[in-house]
Amino acid sequence: MPEKDYSHRDITDKLGLKPGHAVRVVGKGDKALLARVREKIGRKMVSDGTLADVILYWPKTAEEITPTLTELRRGIVPNGGIWVLTAKKGCKSASGMEYLNQTDLIPLGLAAGLVDNKTCSVSESESGMRFVIRMKDRKQKAESSKHLPTAFCLLPTELCPTNPSSAWKFTPSF
Repeated sequence: MPEKDYSHRDITDKLGLKPGHAVRVVGKGDKALLARVREKIGRKMVSDGTLADVILYWPKTAEEITPTLTELRRGIVPNGGIWVLTAKKGCKSASGMEYLNQTDLIPLGLAAGLVDNKTCSVSESESGMRFVIRMKDRKQKAESSKHLPTAFCLLPTELCPTNPSSAWKFTPSF
């Protein structure tokens, strides 16, 4: 079976970006690409502390990738993705990192509890590999993140119908 040709597709489509997506950038990214991303999503990039649909990550060294992915994993929605953008052979990435074979990225993601599920050419000098939370781990993440907004929450009864006998309900998440 011949390989499919995606070279005609816009990079923002290859990255799976949609209008309204929350996108976070980590590292020094390509300015032209980031401008296209902002145009596609129609909003500012989100900062640390806001759950992202997509994180675009430009590492500086191979050694930082696993610990950074471990941290970034906590910053995506359960079905979100983290794109690790690296230099193609003979090039440097926007962050200044030298070429790293993408097959060497796979175990770095696995060590962070993530699996790779897509690769794409980003530019003449960069390619990307998307890492996601394993399907079996997504429900667990969704359950734990569902409780985050209600931690130490004091709500009027009309906003907290699970306890109509009380005027206020204290809802701890642990």
